[in-house]
Amino acid sequence: MKFFFALCCFLTTAVLVPALSAGEWFTDFEKAKTESLKTKRPIYILFTNSDAAPDRSLERTIFSQRKFQDYADKKLVLLKIDFPNASHLQPKSLSQQNRQLRTQFGITILPTALLLDANGDIYIDFLKADGSAEKHRRKINEIMDFDPPKRYAEYLDGFVKKYTPPKPEIKKVETKADDKKAETKKPAKKPAQKTDKKPAEKPQDANTAETNIPDENGIIRIPLNPEGDLQEWLKANQAEEAKEEAREAEEAKEILEEAKEAIEEAEKAAEEAKKAAKQAPAEK
Repeated sequence: MKFFFALCCFLTTAVLVPALSAGEWFTDFEKAKTESLKTKRPIYILFTNSDAAPDRSLERTIFSQRKFQDYADKKLVLLKIDFPNASHLQPKSLSQQNRQLRTQFGITILPTALLLDANGDIYIDFLKADGSAEKHRRKINEIMDFDPPKRYAEYLDGFVKKYTPPKPEIKKVETKADDKKAETKKPAKKPAQKTDKKPAEKPQDANTAETNIPDENGIIRIPLNPEGDLQEWLKANQAEEAKEEAREAEEAKEILEEAKEAIEEAEKAAEEAKKAAKQAPAEK
């Protein structure tokens, strides 16, 4: 049941498009949007933990099957946003992108999928499209009963057929004639009047950018005011680092909880297999 519920949550939203050949997935969000705009296909975005048992089952049962791959190669742009147990081994840029997308789309359960348009906006949230989480769960259970890759592709195609690619923005190009008209309408400049008033002096921190830019680890650094207190500045930045560490710790806790559930499921399955093995000789 947990597997089917996880699958239900996974099919909650999305569209992913194959990057190079059938069954291959993009990992770069911007490249997937470019491919979607070029091919006029929706993006099937999958938030997953490739080390978790439910996610591996989906890969084996649906995504690695030729029937699904052939369909995706023609109708989807596949995008995989992975949160493996050893996420620290991912490139920093990829890990930062994945965390940002998870926050942006409010993803709390893995695996979860959404269908997006070429702008990266949600086109289909499967739970909402099916009416409720319970109705969606029943539909997915029916899909899993027989030929899952074929029936899941048919399920997705019901939404994909109605997809209308967003129109690209058209920028107006001004001609030379327009430039001449604009020049004729310009009012004559008034001669500058002499004044003894000096221009107002800019504050010392006027050149400081208002927007704080994150560093390579994604932590926003507070700029140092030349006349400010160095100790106060250090405390402020240390507070920002502490928030980031707390958030990463919370994510690690969620991953550990999911791994614990997967281990419990595996142990339960092993116990059932042992019982079945013991009963087999008796039945013979």
